[in-house]
Amino acid sequence: MQKVDGVAPNGVLDPILAGAQAVKLGLGNIPTFLSPDSQIAYTSVTFSDTVLDLMNQFPPNGEKVATDYPNPYNELQTAINSVNAGDVEVKIGGAIADTWNQPVSWWGSHADEVGLGLGAILLLVAFGSIFGMAIPISTALFGAITAGGLVLLLADFITVSSAAPKVTLMIAIGVGLDYSLLIVTRYRQFLKDGYQVNDAVGMALATAGKAAMFAGITVAIALLGLLLVPIPLVRTLGVAAAIGVGVMILAALTLLPALFGLAGHKIDSFRFPFAFKDTSADPESSFWGKFATHTSKRPWTALIVGTVVLLTFAIPFLSIDFGMPDDSSMPTNLSQQQAFVLMNEGFGQGVNAPLIVVASVPGATAATLPATLQPLTTELGVGKPAGTVAGVQYAVGPIPNAAGDAAIYQVIPSSGPNSNETQTLVSNLRKGIKAETAGTNIEAYVGGTTATLIDLTALVVKYLPYVVGAVVLGAFILLLMVFRSILVPLKAALMNLISIAAAYGIVVAVFQWGWAKELVGLHTTIPIVSFVPLIMFVILFGLSMDYEVFLMSRIREEWDTYHEPRKSVVLGVANTARVITTAALIMIAVFFSFVTIQNPTVQVLGFGMAVAVLLDATIVRMVLVPAIMELFGKAAWWFPKWLEWLPKLNIEGSPELLRAERTNEAAMASSKASD
Repeated sequence: MQKVDGVAPNGVLDPILAGAQAVKLGLGNIPTFLSPDSQIAYTSVTFSDTVLDLMNQFPPNGEKVATDYPNPYNELQTAINSVNAGDVEVKIGGAIADTWNQPVSWWGSHADEVGLGLGAILLLVAFGSIFGMAIPISTALFGAITAGGLVLLLADFITVSSAAPKVTLMIAIGVGLDYSLLIVTRYRQFLKDGYQVNDAVGMALATAGKAAMFAGITVAIALLGLLLVPIPLVRTLGVAAAIGVGVMILAALTLLPALFGLAGHKIDSFRFPFAFKDTSADPESSFWGKFATHTSKRPWTALIVGTVVLLTFAIPFLSIDFGMPDDSSMPTNLSQQQAFVLMNEGFGQGVNAPLIVVASVPGATAATLPATLQPLTTELGVGKPAGTVAGVQYAVGPIPNAAGDAAIYQVIPSSGPNSNETQTLVSNLRKGIKAETAGTNIEAYVGGTTATLIDLTALVVKYLPYVVGAVVLGAFILLLMVFRSILVPLKAALMNLISIAAAYGIVVAVFQWGWAKELVGLHTTIPIVSFVPLIMFVILFGLSMDYEVFLMSRIREEWDTYHEPRKSVVLGVANTARVITTAALIMIAVFFSFVTIQNPTVQVLGFGMAVAVLLDATIVRMVLVPAIMELFGKAAWWFPKWLEWLPKLNIEGSPELLRAERTNEAAMASSKASD
């Protein structure tokens, strides 16, 4: 792509093409196109290998690989640099530039380290000791390294999305710190209650460890729900993320107890002066205890206000526009972004959304092929003025293969790659081609990147209800078996759906509408990648179950002890709010650190999940859940006899263990009172 101040003769391209041909890529004859005002020209360079093959030969990370010829991108860049001066501005765009000219920033390159660092600070404040912080961080770090290695190993056998390693690290670090926090909190409490180290480790695993394992399995199952979508990209992201969660479950149940054994009672050594105040002795008088009491006394007000806030946040979701971010969203200093802008300026938006029509005619020859394909050529509007075929700016072809039994056409739409008009054009072309080739031996298909992304979006939208239904139904059945209640799982499913919809709405407002887009490093709005909301849903629904299980299991525990609805809710919230809040802050810090990565998929996922966790851990768990449980009263724990056949999943340890814990707590309180 070049721009010249004044008139640009075709000869100005000769040095570029000569240099490129010297790379020995077998470019052949390359057509050159000139804009109507003769200010801008572009040419298409076709490589003899696919981008994937070239990436294997010349990794973008600069790794040295033995090959017979130099890096094609570097050689092409060197060739155009010879004329890229003065009035001439030459830029490289397309897949080749997206591969070897990726945006790099310190924050984006170190997102995982930044996430771990922020998590370490929050853990230090939460636990108040160096050891208390170091143990969860070590567990998450080793787990993340293992998970990342397994994903890279998986990539040796199947094609894995380029976003999979970062997404896996993001989720693995988040859930690893989350699960470690829950178990460490319970372990420290058992030590404080007077148990020996070995007993405290065993009881922590039997209670919080079980809850973490159940929550992790729920997240993994939700992620594997992506296997229902017949898109390899989506499936590999789901499998990779599930691997990360699975590794973190194993780390929390094996490595973490080993570190407990090494630390022993020293887990609270090297105190940090700005730690949270311990309120476990009188949870009802703590901030969260008073907050839960206040909410329980005004349940309808809390329910209405909380629901209205979430539904308001969800409103932008109604205008979500699925698409694929193009090079216009890249940083403005990159060649591909500048080339994209020049192409739009000189040739219209459609030139950045080319469609490829491939036609196969068995038995044809180079002499007979043009006549055989003439009806198709006419249907596509080849050689006709713009607008002759609705939505087509111009079409080129047929370009035959060497054997003369197949050819390709290039169709340039009048609209951009994410336009509804382009989607309509693809649909109309397919219908027209099908009609023109009916009853003949011609096979013709509309393809290319633009058409592929349109098909991808349609496929995701088609399977989205199946994935949502399967994940929600599976979670409902699991909670049914855990809490032996109808209303609790129903409430959980509904609240999760509302909070996720609210997160979707905020994502649309920022990335699509452009509200405060600068805060996430964007200089322009971008459409939402079609599969991102799908992946967000399964991840967030699984993560929401973490907090649901942790909070409701403690409320159920208090209910089994006191059989008083309000008291059980207040104590359940008061005893878990700090842990849930800290876990949420860690998740938010980890997820938001990945927004700095210049990858639209990772950016939207990181931002969306950070927002969703914030909403879930505050409005949902601390406001809506206490209000709804107060309104449910004793009916919250009603379970029909005809469902008693369902297996009972105990995630909080045996009744004997819980009674022993209660007895020990009472004894400790009595001892302190007598002192």
